[in-house]
Amino acid sequence: MKLTTLLVCDAGLDKRQTIEDLIHSQPSLALVSTVSGSMAREQIGSLHPKLVWIELSPAPVRGLSLLAELRETFPDVYFFVSYEVPDPELIRTAYRLGASDFLDAERWRTDLPAAVQSIQLKHQSESISTAAGKVVATFSPTGGIGATTICTNLAGYLGKYGETCIVDLDLQFGMVAQYLNLEPSFSLSTIDFSHTNFDATYLRNLMTRYDEKLSILAAPPDLEDIGDIYAAQVQEILYTAKQEFRFTLVDLPKNLLDERAIATLDLADEVLVITEYNWAAIVNARKCLDTFKAHYNQEKLLLLINRSEWQPQDVLSECRASLNYPIFHEVPNDVKTSKWANNQGQIAPPQSALGKSLDSLARRLGGGEQLLIGTKDSEPAAKGFKLPAFFKR
Repeated sequence: MKLTTLLVCDAGLDKRQTIEDLIHSQPSLALVSTVSGSMAREQIGSLHPKLVWIELSPAPVRGLSLLAELRETFPDVYFFVSYEVPDPELIRTAYRLGASDFLDAERWRTDLPAAVQSIQLKHQSESISTAAGKVVATFSPTGGIGATTICTNLAGYLGKYGETCIVDLDLQFGMVAQYLNLEPSFSLSTIDFSHTNFDATYLRNLMTRYDEKLSILAAPPDLEDIGDIYAAQVQEILYTAKQEFRFTLVDLPKNLLDERAIATLDLADEVLVITEYNWAAIVNARKCLDTFKAHYNQEKLLLLINRSEWQPQDVLSECRASLNYPIFHEVPNDVKTSKWANNQGQIAPPQSALGKSLDSLARRLGGGEQLLIGTKDSEPAAKGFKLPAFFKR
């Protein structure tokens, strides 16, 4: 299925013709019109394109303002942004405002096919039947928070509500297999993507079973094996898992500049952003959430506080105000159980504080209780927080 595309270009005829030729060169794109910036809003409302390509020349600031306006008015439309040179500040601002990709004249002929494929995969994922399973990505912008412990134990409790799998996408230092005391025969690096029938049977054969309700696809055992795994291939794995398993958890690396992590975030139904109540972790979580909100709905982004301990109310109020985001779930600081579970390769016992909390979280992710631990009206949102440059090329 072709993506109907609208080009917004106030540059000269030569630039306009060049970009139109680029669009025509992509079999998956169908150019419906080329318009000026002043006509963009009206034409999007009339033609209903799936993709809008905004050329920033000759006035980049005005072009970015237009992107912000159109992104807010048409949240279901994808946006490409292009400019003559890969200006770092323009790139960062474009991504922050919600652009799906930034293309520059030096590399757009080589970068465009991958950018189009990414949009197609996003569009395809949004069209998947709601009867399919759920993909939940777990991510912590701060190391040592316990994200993998949450991922493995949560998967164990989700198994009560349907067959579950974990994809360990921390390709360099993934520990899912070790935390579950498994010795996989295969991993992500084993997959032959030239296989003519990449289907559920093939995927299951590459997985290692923990029990009858939980399987894992392990990270590569050696660092040299991670180079041949690409974003589109990760999404193919997740599409297949989504159709086969009730829940697919993805343990992500800390590096959000990794195209495989970004592809997973795009496809995931929900993203658990994991942090804890200490200042460094809160600052990183705030950066992460502020960036994510430009690309994803709040319903998709679920903030989880790990290792929550009793704190004076004024301290909790300050922490929550600094986060300035509703808290979906808090996991108590049960160090003894988490160490035992990781060392023994077991799921946290249901009678433990950790087990009870993750059992409750599993019920909520499965469609149960959806209450949020929000900031009180009397707790003002933190002011003066400046989002630093986060995305780079």
